[in-house]
Order: sequence, then C-alpha cells, then structure tokens
Amino acid sequence: MLASLMLAVGAIYLFGAFKPQENGQVYFIRSTNSVGSMVAYKVFIDDTLVCDLKNKHYSVHDIAPGDHTVAIQNTGLASHKKSRPLKITVQAGKINYLVAINGSEIYLQETVETSAKELLKKVVSTKDCLPKKK
Repeated sequence: MLASLMLAVGAIYLFGAFKPQENGQVYFIRSTNSVGSMVAYKVFIDDTLVCDLKNKHYSVHDIAPGDHTVAIQNTGLASHKKSRPLKITVQAGKINYLVAINGSEIYLQETVETSAKELLKKVVSTKDCLPKKK
C-alpha cells in the first residue's frame, strides 16, 4: 500500500516536471485610424512577420515567456520603414496589450488591460492574418 502510494506520488512529480511550458499572449490592436485605413499593417515579433493587421481589427499571438521585440510597418503609400522596435517582457499566463499608433509615424505602444478592453469592444478579431503565399 505504501509502495503504491509512493509510486503514484513519484509518477505525478515526474510527469509534472515534463509538462509543456505555459505561454503568454500578445494582443495587437489597431483601432480607428483614419490615415491609411485601407491598408494592412505588417506586425513583427522578433523580426518575424506574424500578421497583416487591417484597420479596426486585433490579433492574438501565443508567445514563449521572456523578452521580445515587436514592430509594425505601414504597407501603404507612406514610408515602408519598420517602426522603432518596442521591447516587451512576456510572462507565462499573462497578456501584453499593444496598440498601433498612427501619427507622424506609426509605432506600437503598450497599454494597460482596462484601456485595451475598451478598445477591444470597437474592433474585430482576426484569425490567420498571415499573408497568403503565392
């Protein structure tokens, strides 16, 4: 009986050590920008294209915990230069909210959850937002 109990506890500990690492999430939100509203913005995580984000849309990405760099790029008539990089720290089970800002230049800005939730009421979720391969 005691041996069975010890075996069960050992198995739980062993399998618990091998459980997959929990990711965090990053929300990219593009709300009501009137300038360039007809074109998608390219969104990058660690220099990898993860989404073509349309106006009044948001996308959600699971990402490993740790430090990451995000950027955004206009695909319209304006400069196609990537925005200045923004460093974020992703924590397991937590959400980072990033808002696309379009002024004299476009860039990403991190925002708090309460502000993000208000913006999310005005935009639509987009899934599978990577450009289609030709």
